[in-house]
Amino acid sequence: MNHKERIDAVMNHQPVDRTPFALVDGGAWVSKNENLSYRELYHLPDNGASLIVKHMEEFDTDLISGVNGAFTAPLNAFGSPIDIDHPGNPVNTKSYIKDLEAEVARLESIDIKETLLANDYFQCMLGQCENIKKLAGDDKYLIVDIAGPFTNACVMRETELFMLDIMKNKELAIKLLDIGTEICINVLQLLRERGADIAFIAEPCSSGTMISPKMFKDWVIPRLKQVMDATDFKYYICHVCGGSGKRVKPLMEAGFNAFSCDYAVDLDQALIDADGKMVIYGNINPAGAMLFDEPEDVYKEAEERIRTAAGRGYIMAPGCDMVCDAPFENVMAMPKACKELV
Repeated sequence: MNHKERIDAVMNHQPVDRTPFALVDGGAWVSKNENLSYRELYHLPDNGASLIVKHMEEFDTDLISGVNGAFTAPLNAFGSPIDIDHPGNPVNTKSYIKDLEAEVARLESIDIKETLLANDYFQCMLGQCENIKKLAGDDKYLIVDIAGPFTNACVMRETELFMLDIMKNKELAIKLLDIGTEICINVLQLLRERGADIAFIAEPCSSGTMISPKMFKDWVIPRLKQVMDATDFKYYICHVCGGSGKRVKPLMEAGFNAFSCDYAVDLDQALIDADGKMVIYGNINPAGAMLFDEPEDVYKEAEERIRTAAGRGYIMAPGCDMVCDAPFENVMAMPKACKELV
């Protein structure tokens, strides 16, 4: 099987020749190992595309990220400060909304798409996606990792304040969530136009360690459905950090093709809950053996995941973005296990 055939097979719950391997992003690792900040990386003539492709080819991933270190960075177009000047550091997007009522009124009055396109960093994101597509060609599906509606709202407002808004200023909280949804939709639509194939929607602020299952179903799932209805990707993956095993069934019922989960999620139980209808993606601890141990320890952890999955629809990947200081040999232990343990 080639890379695309392997992904198609696992997503459609058909037999694969080996366990597929992918990353969540990988941009921080590339940034650190090339000693380039995200600003420097994105402002290269090809927006850093050739460096991304080079390293992902070394890792022999079955998917390739079309935007690296982006995630919440598009919020810069609307007022969120971003720190993109330190090699290896994730893009640090800061909250900015103090007067919720005034800012909601301002955001409702602007054109979301035009505002995004007027932002320098977002233009670089689009350029990177387009250039990676040209370099990768038809060999691999292009996956784009972007913050979901709920996380957009939390980041713009500040998570704790937005949670309080839900209780005390519900009407305004809903309006800000509407805006966060429109931002997510427009970001994904524009990346789709540049060649992205798979939407990877990250909702870390909806973690099981932060909000209840009921709140997830009431506040997060409807907006994710709205995003999927308004966009046209081949596959949809949702990522939720932390102990989020109870997110499996709602995401499956919402129509996601895969759930990207953290190491805190029990893989066997997640596969049981997915019931052959949704793929489980990830689960390797990015800050555990990958960072501190030897390659054989990472290989053993990867072997455990493959044995646990036992052909039940699984893509091996770190449970979140790969730590920038992870040794190359440790990262390579994951695809090595995928190829050897068939």
